[in-house]
Amino acid sequence: DLSSHTIKVFLTNTAPQGTDDELIDISQIAYTNITGGAAPTVTKQYTEASGTGTFAADAVVITATGSVPTFQYYGLYNDTSTGDKLICYWNHGSAVTLANGETFTITFGADATMGTVFTLA
Repeated sequence: DLSSHTIKVFLTNTAPQGTDDELIDISQIAYTNITGGAAPTVTKQYTEASGTGTFAADAVVITATGSVPTFQYYGLYNDTSTGDKLICYWNHGSAVTLANGETFTITFGADATMGTVFTLA
């Protein structure tokens, strides 16, 4: 349920596979040195009109509070669902390493505020 469930971001340095469908299938980095000490929660909205659903989300800013393990892939998962079902992921294209105080921003769609992640028809 994209409208009421909690959606979070995962970070990994290993490419997710097409058969991966739950968070346990992903080798996540340690979130110890990220603000909040856990996978970031996404501020999102899901709307539906004329049989088409649109999932949108605000940009997620990841701030290092120490050295953060390298990651290249990030994605979304449903933290409320049984098994923490994976929703989608992206390849940044190169490794990301954050030192203390550095930030990495994930922007969905063209906007930092409620950018469209995907539509379902």
